[in-house]
Amino acid sequence: MSKRKASLGLTTIIDDNIEHSQEFSPATETTINENVKSRPNARKKQSIPIYVDPLLHDALHVLVFSERHKKASFQSLFIEALDLLFKQRGLPSVDEITRGEKVINL
Repeated sequence: MSKRKASLGLTTIIDDNIEHSQEFSPATETTINENVKSRPNARKKQSIPIYVDPLLHDALHVLVFSERHKKASFQSLFIEALDLLFKQRGLPSVDEITRGEKVINL
């Protein structure tokens, strides 16, 4: 059985087999949190719920299943669609935006 210890959105699993002296101290947690904050991709992702027609939902399921060899998911298809939309509108790519290289100024 495991204990969970959450800290600023990070969950650390500490096995019961590990001695208590090896658990994270507040100083270690601070160091870990500073390292995570300094990484550009460590930003918290935000969800965007979308509602679609049931037939479109079924079609998406079929597409995800048919592209399972590519490890496709609803999220990967949605990001791909956003990338195509941004390209069509002459905006930076999803990768450029998420890496912080470019921003969209309207």
